[in-house]
Amino acid sequence: MSTPMELLEFDYVNPIKCIYHRPIGRKFVVPHWHEAVEITYIVKGDPGTICIEGHEYQLEQGDLYVINSRLIHSFDTFIDYDQRVLTILIDYDWLRHCLPKTVRNKEFDLIKAPKKASQMPAFAELIDLINKMGDFQGHDITEDNHLHQLSMAVEFISILAKNFTVDKDTPREIPDVIAQIITEFHSEYRDDIQMSDMAKRYNYSYAYFSKMFKKYLGMSPKKYLTLLRVQKAAELIENTNDKFTKIASDTGFPDEKSFYAAFKEKYQQTPLEYRKKIKALAI
Repeated sequence: MSTPMELLEFDYVNPIKCIYHRPIGRKFVVPHWHEAVEITYIVKGDPGTICIEGHEYQLEQGDLYVINSRLIHSFDTFIDYDQRVLTILIDYDWLRHCLPKTVRNKEFDLIKAPKKASQMPAFAELIDLINKMGDFQGHDITEDNHLHQLSMAVEFISILAKNFTVDKDTPREIPDVIAQIITEFHSEYRDDIQMSDMAKRYNYSYAYFSKMFKKYLGMSPKKYLTLLRVQKAAELIENTNDKFTKIASDTGFPDEKSFYAAFKEKYQQTPLEYRKKIKALAI
């Protein structure tokens, strides 16, 4: 969930990637998109919010969100042992190959819970399969178990396709220019990016560039870049023992002071407090 167009790699055979998020405390992910269909299941608690195409939802235990390919979405969550989230990603190339008519004419329609009582049995089957697939995470599996996992993945997609699709509405494709801009932010966030220069790169005035960006991302490009840098800094704090001076430099902040200010504004705690809490949760 960490890039605007994540280049997700899937198993050669299995069309599903399952991620059981570790209890690390506050977890914020900037608006992003990818080709894969993303499914968020709230295993336990009420860990925060998800925003899909500008619509914000409060996450609650038992919720299931199916995010169609290329939809902009973001997360603002707190994940610990009482707030657990499971993410499932479905390979869109696999869907295009195996279900070409469905992909061409339909889209998945499942936000939070089924809309119809008749869908409840299928919903219960999905939840049961999700829990079984989640049990495989972090374990070395034999070839027999690998086949069983594959069969569950195919069954899961089949239930989704049969019970939770609707005819595609008007196209909601992200404009190519927006996709390119946010991709550039994710590849260049370590650099000194000047918004006026980026606007000129696309032959826009800064005022128009900012207005267009905010229309699709819900925030100004400057705010997006700052939050992206904070997100990347949080990942480094979680996964390394680097000094905060280095983390600030490696994530594009002009100095440690601006890094501290931006981090505290978003996470309501200092980088040091964040690191201490992560270490405490890992014990």
